[in-house]
Amino acid sequence: MRTIQDSAIAEKNLPDIQANFYVGDDGNIYVGRGWDYANTYANDTLAVTFMGDYGRYIPSDKQLEATQFLLAHAKTSQYIDLAYKLVAQNQTKSSKSPGANVYRYIKNWPHFYPCGMDDNPKCGSELGMPEKWDGNM
Repeated sequence: MRTIQDSAIAEKNLPDIQANFYVGDDGNIYVGRGWDYANTYANDTLAVTFMGDYGRYIPSDKQLEATQFLLAHAKTSQYIDLAYKLVAQNQTKSSKSPGANVYRYIKNWPHFYPCGMDDNPKCGSELGMPEKWDGNM
């Protein structure tokens, strides 16, 4: 986690780590910015990062279950709306994140929102984000 934070600050000139939470292959959930601070992607969003290379590897069952637990906890604790929309970074901009192998799973989860795909509206339009939103606010 310290390496990820140091990279965000030193290499990307950010004030802190990017995402709210990080989920490891072992199923552990690590706090990045937590519940109380906006992530670097977009206001009014919760950023959860899968730690690993999921263009090459398949996420573990523990990692997938931990992420679903985190989302359920966020919903029941009212950190996110009961009708939240689940969007992957590759839907908001040209990116390999979260990786094809993670995307294959999450696009079948409840609350997945197919924005930016087929005839669906651009991601972020419901939040009033510009048409050319690149995932950064």
